[in-house]
Amino acid sequence: MSDEQFEWMTLETFASNEEADALVALLQENAIEANVVSDANLGGDPLGLDFQNRGASSVIVRVHAGEIEKARRILEAGMQAAATDADDASLEMFQSFSDEDLLEVLKKPDEWNPENVALARKLLASHGKNFTDAELQNFFEERIESLRQPIPVKKASGILSLVASFAVIAVAVINYRYLENTNYLYLLVAAFIVSCLAFIAGLNWTYRKKRLPNGEKIFVFSKKLRIFSFIEMVLAAIALGATIIDILVRTM
Repeated sequence: MSDEQFEWMTLETFASNEEADALVALLQENAIEANVVSDANLGGDPLGLDFQNRGASSVIVRVHAGEIEKARRILEAGMQAAATDADDASLEMFQSFSDEDLLEVLKKPDEWNPENVALARKLLASHGKNFTDAELQNFFEERIESLRQPIPVKKASGILSLVASFAVIAVAVINYRYLENTNYLYLLVAAFIVSCLAFIAGLNWTYRKKRLPNGEKIFVFSKKLRIFSFIEMVLAAIALGATIIDILVRTM
């Protein structure tokens, strides 16, 4: 496997160590290496901004990305067996779901745990709507394709960051002509903050990645936006450096 396939990827999240340990034991029986972590930022963003993937009280079971699909099949098989013997309490949460809602569970399995998916499939079957494994796999592939779509970013946000970078560079250059004027120091501090924000935005838009449910790691934003953001990030870095030099010259 490649280096990316050896990276750890979340398989399932539990509320207790006992539940996680049971899954780890099942995976080990099938020769799949797994580990357990508590509350981790497992997103692909370089700045740790993906708070949606954080769970303060969660116990996370992870497997290597190259084995994620095999692990999911093993987990789903176990949950389907459990769904066969599910009691009324286990089914209660789905009683208010329409057939369309249950179908959405099958179409977005990454948003539900495997037990929920198995129960939704069982309920649909009881309503005369049976779905084969091939159809479920097709749903999964369609879901992957939908998740591949880059996240849109308003053009105004990118343009504003770019303009801010140019503005900070201009402020830094102009300030070299007014080193004796202490009032410009406050303007430099503001320019420093603006350039930091522009650099962070450019870094995030350029390098942020996400994991797909099949283990693949892709960029979150479009190639066009990433090229634009890289240019903005470089300009913001120049602006930041110029501002720091200005501040150091004024305060030395």
